[in-house]
Amino acid sequence: MKKIILILLLFLTDLIYSSVIYINNEDEIKKYAINVSTVSKNVFIIPADLLANLSDENKLLINKMKSSGNAEFASTTFTEVILPVLMKVQLTDDVNNQIKRGKDIYRQVFDKQPNIFYPYMGIISKEMIEIVRQNDYTTFITSAGSFFDLKSTMTIIEPNLSFWTDAPVQNLAWNYLKKARTKISEYTSSNSYENEKLEAVLEEIYSLEKPIWFENYISCDEDKKRENDLWFRAGLSNIYRIIGLEPPLEISIPLFISLSNSSLLSSTTSEYNVYFNDEIDDVIPSSCNIISFGVKKSTTDIIFDLFISSQESEVVDIYIDMNKKNNAGSTSFLQGHKGYTDTMSAWEYAISISNANAYLYRYNRSGNPMTVGIFNIEKIPKEKLVKLKIPEKYIRGNPGNWGYIVVGFLPSGDIFDVLGKNIFQPDSIIQIPALRVK
Repeated sequence: MKKIILILLLFLTDLIYSSVIYINNEDEIKKYAINVSTVSKNVFIIPADLLANLSDENKLLINKMKSSGNAEFASTTFTEVILPVLMKVQLTDDVNNQIKRGKDIYRQVFDKQPNIFYPYMGIISKEMIEIVRQNDYTTFITSAGSFFDLKSTMTIIEPNLSFWTDAPVQNLAWNYLKKARTKISEYTSSNSYENEKLEAVLEEIYSLEKPIWFENYISCDEDKKRENDLWFRAGLSNIYRIIGLEPPLEISIPLFISLSNSSLLSSTTSEYNVYFNDEIDDVIPSSCNIISFGVKKSTTDIIFDLFISSQESEVVDIYIDMNKKNNAGSTSFLQGHKGYTDTMSAWEYAISISNANAYLYRYNRSGNPMTVGIFNIEKIPKEKLVKLKIPEKYIRGNPGNWGYIVVGFLPSGDIFDVLGKNIFQPDSIIQIPALRVK
């Protein structure tokens, strides 16, 4: 947030607050400590996470500023969250927790109870007023920088929260957060409960409640949206792992894909004969990852859906073992592509998908694989989807009975990703077994 300095000439009891100053970093503290007003009283807002981690020197400085009588400090929420938004999405317990934890940090630093409460961005609702009162605050600051006495009757204009809650992708993100919050509540009464883990997981979820995540989900910048989604899901994954749970399948799929194709939320859906999600990969923004892979059958075609974070010069191969018979096919990958499979995963058909089209190859016992056909692909960038339809006359059988190796290659022939496997050394030559549902 940019520094906000709002000029005020408002009386509060017997004091005049001349300005509200938002401090974003430790360097600003020294500047204001040196130039603290001797004429009028300023109110400083320091985010709780910054306040908790101030150097000892700066903690002494702000205490001196406060004791001078010419500076007051407002307390904030634990993380920079919009409290009425949390109420709207029914994360009610976290509203109180955010206020109380922010208050605890204030007491630790100043050794006093705070009187002034600053709701993030100054956004408050009528429902929130009573909760702030119950936490023993006497005054709060509005978005206009005005001070309100909580002991008096006041008229509150309800805020418009649609910017953080109304888009379908935002609703899905909030639903995922609420599910994770339920798991945390269950963890607190479980036999595996540890206080240190609870504190770690609460910090994670409180961070994910910040409005910036939901603002970025509706950004016009596609790269920003993609990176935001990767980090948001990584945070959700951390929550589950900290408390000893496997992250649900749904959060390993980008939220935009989940919205556009809700069948991907369950790997048992009848739409796909086979569906594999890459739950193994660490989420790394700006990397090229195979996200998931599904196969379904229409009346005339075998349809391969490949979800990939990006594809430019990379190639993705799909090796198909149709019978799970020992050495009944090739164990080598296509020419120029490093790697191989085991004899029980030997493939009879291979598909190589480039940025423009797809080649279908058939194993040839006496030589190089035979090219069966070249097929157009359909790319749907918004869904991170590459769709390939191959007429059933070229490749017959039940896709649910086949084994699959889905592997991505760089132009050098090195592997950049394998569905269901982490690749730590891209230039290594590794053996990759087939994935199967049966």
